[in-house]
Amino acid sequence: MKKMLTILLVPLLLLLAGCSSTSISQEKIDTFAKCLTEAEATMFGTFWCPHCAKTKKKFGSSFQYINYVECDPRGDDEQSEYCIEKEIDKYDTWEFKDGSRIISEPTFQQLSEKTGCAVPE
Repeated sequence: MKKMLTILLVPLLLLLAGCSSTSISQEKIDTFAKCLTEAEATMFGTFWCPHCAKTKKKFGSSFQYINYVECDPRGDDEQSEYCIEKEIDKYDTWEFKDGSRIISEPTFQQLSEKTGCAVPE
């Protein structure tokens, strides 16, 4: 009986352990996103870009605080001419105050290193 109980409980415990993760509070991500904008970081992207979608998802509702430029002329609030002027040809591209760039789904750590904004924990 104990062996049967162990056989049933071990997979359940492993499943539960995999489901529990430390998540960052939205308030901390809000603060990080606002700091990125204050540090003059800008994300260039398009509404159809899968990398852009992943980056937006990572920020969740805090993405509203990100300085975002839509590069597709079919997108909402598009600024395609500005993207051409800045020679943005890959998405998502993040540009920083010093003119440097990161292309495609930067981590919070990478964004922190470029801006000095504290990584949300």
